[in-house]
Amino acid sequence: MSAEDNKRTIEKYFEAVNSIDENKIRSLLSDDFRIKSKNVNPPVLRYEWGIDQFVSAPRLMSARMKKPLQLRLIAMTAEGDRVAVEADSYGEMLNGSTYENAYHFLFTFKGNKIVEVLEYCCSYTAFEIFGKFLNEKGEHVDEAK
Repeated sequence: MSAEDNKRTIEKYFEAVNSIDENKIRSLLSDDFRIKSKNVNPPVLRYEWGIDQFVSAPRLMSARMKKPLQLRLIAMTAEGDRVAVEADSYGEMLNGSTYENAYHFLFTFKGNKIVEVLEYCCSYTAFEIFGKFLNEKGEHVDEAK
């Protein structure tokens, strides 16, 4: 696929994640998909998930929010099989706090599917809001620690 085709897939990806459409999210990812957080600290936010963990994450995160978390695509740069993305997010938590973060994602494609995402964000902000809902592997848990 061309760099422009890959950018259109990223737009579809953001739409699917924002609408929590698990089938649509899955349809854009390769079977061997991996997402890797590039956060350094705290260690709980240094995760690597496969397709099943990732596809369920928007639903699990949004269950703790008044409305689903919204990711806003700000800019993209594409070359070959990679697309770099600048994005931010906004969501109001059930407890009244607000989650806002800034991101850089690096997407890698295999054919017409996303095979890998490297995620960079403010780990302090993410941990302040979601840390109590994660286990030691960075997976969402049903009950707060």
